[in-house]
Amino acid sequence: MKAMPLIDARALQPGYKEHAQRGIGRYAKSLFAAMTAQVDPGELSFIQRHDLPQPELPPQSPRLAVGPGPQGLPGGERLVGQYWTLPRALAPAWKQGRVVHILSHADAPARLGPRTVLTCQDLIFQRMEDIYIQGRNALAFKAARWLETRCLSHAARILAISECTKRDLLELYRVPPERVTVVPLAADPGLAPVEDPAARDEVLRRYGLQAGGYYFYLGGIDPRKDLPTLLRALLILREQGRTEVLALAGKVERDKHYPALARLTQEMGLGEAVRFLGFVPDQDLPALYSGTTAFAFPSLYEGFGLPPLEAMACGAPVAAVRAAAVPEVVQEAGILVPPGDARALAQALAALADDPELSRRYRALGAKQAARFSWERAASQTLAVYEEVAAAA
Repeated sequence: MKAMPLIDARALQPGYKEHAQRGIGRYAKSLFAAMTAQVDPGELSFIQRHDLPQPELPPQSPRLAVGPGPQGLPGGERLVGQYWTLPRALAPAWKQGRVVHILSHADAPARLGPRTVLTCQDLIFQRMEDIYIQGRNALAFKAARWLETRCLSHAARILAISECTKRDLLELYRVPPERVTVVPLAADPGLAPVEDPAARDEVLRRYGLQAGGYYFYLGGIDPRKDLPTLLRALLILREQGRTEVLALAGKVERDKHYPALARLTQEMGLGEAVRFLGFVPDQDLPALYSGTTAFAFPSLYEGFGLPPLEAMACGAPVAAVRAAAVPEVVQEAGILVPPGDARALAQALAALADDPELSRRYRALGAKQAARFSWERAASQTLAVYEEVAAAA
């Protein structure tokens, strides 16, 4: 490759901003696997932190080890790391004319070289600033916003993971449209319906669940996920005499929002109807998706919406909110309801539970929709951007 790309792999390292357990970690893992299947891994170099567990990468791929910011200094990782440590480490690569790809614009160095590609996963903090600035240092929040503005303004190319994210970039940061390329994500190739009921039920038993007896949610619990609306929908369903429980998967027990969510669950009388599953390993997800009555996704803002896509790949019917990028991911393959409308969400979940034909229809539509997204295509698009940036700079 002429681009000689140097790609940020810190998202794969446990301990780096919890990226490894979130969507950006999935993005890095799947993108790198598809890339190394298309080009010689020796032509791809990766950035990693030397003080964290080593990421799983091809042994023939060169590595650039970078250090953290000062330990014990408030904001040291963010400020000194991004303003000083990372720019210095990347300077030789830029001087050599190499393309540098940072997988999240929020992780970018304050100073960018001429051949820098940034992936913009979402602009949640900007779109929902009133929610996320609460309880934070306003000055630090504004400084982070300034840094992001600077990075997005100076990047040679920005990869947006959805058309929604591209629209946000154009509106909020006035980025010229020719500098933004949409490269959608995809479900993990290993995600598929579990056809063997015995194998599926063995996994479900470990979580105290029965096939067809639960609604499923996977994701975070921060305010934009709008889980209170999902709880209100569940309450409506329980008041109608339904017995399905709600299974919530995700590493949330240490989340600062968890106590309030657990308290709300109890106050609504849903203590026995809500199961907090905690962190679910990837190998268990197909069974949980396959066994659910419906996958519920009330999120108010997503840069893409990977959980609904994963659910569809595993044959789960989806009921989600018509907001941000979710409609372009789900399209006509799921039931979309207005944001914050608990009654409409309850009606959608009830319909999928009561009408076997409707459920089968959405399971089939969802599988076809999920197949339209592929990591092979995402990798080829990303590699093409590297070459374009290398040729233009």
